[in-house]
Amino acid sequence: MSDDELRRKNMAIVQEYIDAINVWDFDKKRRLLADDALFEMPFSPPGFDRQIRGKENILAFVETVPAIIDAENLHDVEMHTFHDDPGEIVCTYKSDMEIKPKMTPYRNDYITRWTVRDGKITYFAEYYDPIRLVEALGGSVQPATIADATGATA
Repeated sequence: MSDDELRRKNMAIVQEYIDAINVWDFDKKRRLLADDALFEMPFSPPGFDRQIRGKENILAFVETVPAIIDAENLHDVEMHTFHDDPGEIVCTYKSDMEIKPKMTPYRNDYITRWTVRDGKITYFAEYYDPIRLVEALGGSVQPATIADATGATA
């Protein structure tokens, strides 16, 4: 298989996974993930796991999401592979969802990094603005000022 064919195949696998997120198709996710897959959310706020290893552990986590979020509505997906490795994929997309029970609007922008090997997702990392998530969940973040950092008083 040529690099271009492999590139298209791997990007189709990632797109299938994103589509499965949007319709809560956990069986499809199970088929697309490698047994030892790693899911990372490096910018997740306190109280959220930053790393989940293993297909079944990832699925146990993502299966809790519908109880919190009405629908993920991931859209405006753009996807590219690395030039030197058609199994390394970077995506950008947006979300438009509501947090239950108050149906609080939650919109975010994402950059994700994916690794696909032998037709399975072995790694994905999701980078998003955690402040938007904290606020949608009912929390708040107070910005610091230069005075806070330096201890200066007016």
